[in-house]
Amino acid sequence: MALMLLLAGCGPSDERLVGPYLLAHIDSQEDMYLCYELPEGNCVGRIQKTVFAVGWDERYIVAKRHPDNDRKIVQYFFLEMEKDSVTGPMTEESFHQHARLLGLPAFSKTIRQLE
Repeated sequence: MALMLLLAGCGPSDERLVGPYLLAHIDSQEDMYLCYELPEGNCVGRIQKTVFAVGWDERYIVAKRHPDNDRKIVQYFFLEMEKDSVTGPMTEESFHQHARLLGLPAFSKTIRQLE
């Protein structure tokens, strides 16, 4: 299953955010994750399910997720695109500290049914 998430092909409901980065899911929206699209069309997972909010600018992508769709838990991440490097999971407080320090973008897209 994990390999399937890491190398899943891109599908018609996937959404390109910026550059090679997509919001994608395998079967249902509860599987929503952030991935990096390879030239042959496979998508390598960067932030696993269930991603429900993202934002981006020219340097960073930010994401909020409920791990495995557990809506009692919210984890925060940011991805530095130049390095293809993910930081997280972290708490809201820690995320806001990083956001102030690094000038991270605001969350601009929320999938309400996953929130």
